[in-house]
Amino acid sequence: MLTRRELLAGAGSAVAALALAGSGSDSTRPSAVSATAFRRVPPSMRKGVSLIGDVNLYDDALGVRPYLLGGPHPTTFVALWLAWPAVQPLPPDPFGRAQAFAQLGDPAGPGAAVFAALDAQIARANADGLEVALTLYQAFPDWTRAPGSPAAPPKLAAVADDRSPEGPWAWLVAYLCERYARGGAGNPSGAQLDWLQPMNEPNLTWWPQRAPSYPGGTIAGAVAELARSAADVAAEVPGAPGLLLPATADVVSAAGVLESGRGTAWDVFSDELLAHLRGWRPRVPVGWAQHNYADVKHGPLDDGRWRVEALLELQRAHDWPEPSVWLTEGGYQFGVRRDGWIVPELERWVVDAQKTADPAQPDVFAEQLAAIERNWTAMARLPVRLWTQYLVNDRDVRFQSSLRGPVQETPAGRFPNDPPYPAYELWTALAA
Repeated sequence: MLTRRELLAGAGSAVAALALAGSGSDSTRPSAVSATAFRRVPPSMRKGVSLIGDVNLYDDALGVRPYLLGGPHPTTFVALWLAWPAVQPLPPDPFGRAQAFAQLGDPAGPGAAVFAALDAQIARANADGLEVALTLYQAFPDWTRAPGSPAAPPKLAAVADDRSPEGPWAWLVAYLCERYARGGAGNPSGAQLDWLQPMNEPNLTWWPQRAPSYPGGTIAGAVAELARSAADVAAEVPGAPGLLLPATADVVSAAGVLESGRGTAWDVFSDELLAHLRGWRPRVPVGWAQHNYADVKHGPLDDGRWRVEALLELQRAHDWPEPSVWLTEGGYQFGVRRDGWIVPELERWVVDAQKTADPAQPDVFAEQLAAIERNWTAMARLPVRLWTQYLVNDRDVRFQSSLRGPVQETPAGRFPNDPPYPAYELWTALAA
């Protein structure tokens, strides 16, 4: 199976899009307390949407906010995004935590406009009563690696050298915990986060996947270091958001790794990471996050299990407390074809209605609707705490998975796709 990010054209432009975009209620917001309080079981599976880029801002401009709040069963959870290089392109000088905080919070600094736009969206979602998460895009500033380090291959993120609680990545996590802690005193908008997802698809997008400096020699060891560091610094912040990690990409299979030479199979990665974290008792709320694109589009494995079910079995085998899964990103990835150029050096891609995974389906739009409904129904019967759809609106890029379709750019302005895909109406009707 081709990996998800291999199907994404122009991935490098996503950081810029995040920079342009700037990327619950107190009764549901977790507090930084003892491990006995973490992984609290909600009454039902949360309904989430992940919003990235300037066509998916949490506002009214392109109809995203009223859509998520409307219908018989509104969305209850939104995830916004932030790219680290966009807010801290240069190392703090002098190099240390205090200066890193000052740099990130500088009202005249490179991150000021990004944070202001992000603050406004988070505060708006807070006011609407939604649970809110922030996801860190898969990018590390170049300065987080030693001078002369080899560059990562295209579309991959070179992992930071220092993964300790005293390193730059942990400083960023600590800063975000303070800025968005419960109470809203850390930013001018009073914005508060329920959850921080500090990594994104490390088994697919991070590089290298194997290195002598990693515990055990594989990416799972590096992720375990970062997970512990994130929990350590978050525990020092009163009212810090909980953590959702590792956000595994389920599209990476053993066959896909053999074919592409990239990534680590989701089950191998999960097994190794659970082994590294066996016996871990963080002092902040933690949920195990996975992305479910493969489960949605291709259905269960050959043995009849959903990948999420296989993950739950791995959690039990490694004594992970309260086995459960947070699906923090997913949905149906469309097959696409080239259709000219958006601008020079940026190809236009459009959905190919005939590129179905199941030849019995009449087109991809019917398949998207059926696939989402089938997986939603199955996951609601399992200890799945959240099911997240990736995007309301698409752009004409290689990776498309939205509910509505690509935004239309016209001389008269930018407009949502009309009519929307059939799944657009389905989403508002889904209930756990």
